[in-house]
Amino acid sequence: MQLICPLCRAPLNQNDKQWGCTNNHRFDSAKEGYVNLLPVQKKRSKQPGDDDEMMRNRQAFLNAGYYNFFAEALANAIRQHQPNANSLLDLGCGEGFYGEAIKRQLPDLGIGAIDIAKGGVKRAAKRKIYSSLAVASCREIPYADASFDACLSVFAPLAVEECYRTLKTDGLLVIAGPAPMHLEGLARCIYAEFRKHSSIIQKLKYSGHFELIASTTAEQTVTIKGDAIYQLLTMTPYYWHASPEVQTALKEMAELKTPLAFEIHCLRKI
Repeated sequence: MQLICPLCRAPLNQNDKQWGCTNNHRFDSAKEGYVNLLPVQKKRSKQPGDDDEMMRNRQAFLNAGYYNFFAEALANAIRQHQPNANSLLDLGCGEGFYGEAIKRQLPDLGIGAIDIAKGGVKRAAKRKIYSSLAVASCREIPYADASFDACLSVFAPLAVEECYRTLKTDGLLVIAGPAPMHLEGLARCIYAEFRKHSSIIQKLKYSGHFELIASTTAEQTVTIKGDAIYQLLTMTPYYWHASPEVQTALKEMAELKTPLAFEIHCLRKI
């Protein structure tokens, strides 16, 4: 898991509390154990990524266990299609929920991770399961070529060429996103008509880099209770379309029944 400089792409080495390259670019190592490799000139906003409230709500919702079955399905996909994997790159790791769930299922797997949101990376660091952790963009992955046996992207932006570069020969790319009926119950609280989600794989231009080897759906209908309903809203794009009145109603709602449905696609590097 060789980190590389985000400015010149030279290898980075850690010396005391700093990471540096031969071109004298220096990056401080945070006390929590991560390094910020997102230079100011490459930020698109002052605080890129999800804000603190959204991350706090998402962490509370995920820790409540509603998505555990989905996380287990991700681990099973890696186990089935890359059984000898020693290393995984967790792209857009957020606060580390999926990384930790996979580590429980595959304890010998070394996991590197990046996310553009510093707050998320700080939370992920507290889980103490990552071998390497950095604030960075998925569009410019700060790891050397052929560093990983597998890459995981869950509801995260994806640069196919960067995944291809950082994966080893025959590496596995696992991509997950919403299946058609995902969160139908929540959506019907916001819109007069529910529109099914389109397949994420149809939008992905992977030809020439990867071949699709397997697709599956993980789905359950659940009853979400209490504060978790509003927490769920804030971690989805539906939040930006919910009126103040709808947000208040969801905060006061005791129960919400909805499908949780996820597509999982496995692609092999060619």
